Amino acid sequence: MTPPAIERALPADAAAIEELLTSTGLPTQGVREHLAHFLVARAAGAIIGVIGLEPYGEEGLLRSLAVRPEYRSKGMGNNLYTRLLVEARAEGIKRLVLLTTTADRWFAGRGFARIGRESVVGDLRTSAEFRGACPSTAVCMELKL
Repeated sequence: MTPPAIERALPADAAAIEELLTSTGLPTQGVREHLAHFLVARAAGAIIGVIGLEPYGEEGLLRSLAVRPEYRSKGMGNNLYTRLLVEARAEGIKRLVLLTTTADRWFAGRGFARIGRESVVGDLRTSAEFRGACPSTAVCMELKL
């Protein structure tokens, strides 16, 4: 069996990405606008995982990490996350921020620290996730790169 390939999302992937996000309870607002900064994992031609980055100068919003259930607990989420870090650093991102309602422990295990949502200022606040796609109860976290 060939291991899944991780590659940049293509415009034709938008619907499949949105379907995967919807099936895992994640918001889809803003995906198409930032699709050029999304990565997908493909197996047998199908998208089995996704992660997104919304760059805002030297800050970036990490969003939309989702893996199909049958591929979970096999390192796919970590592989997507690790590749996103490489991409973010290459784009000059110095700080990643995320909002999560379910994965704060997972991200804490990868170096993210909780911060107050109100401490996020500037252009990053214009993202769909900060404007309401994520509930106000979502945990806000940051990682300095």
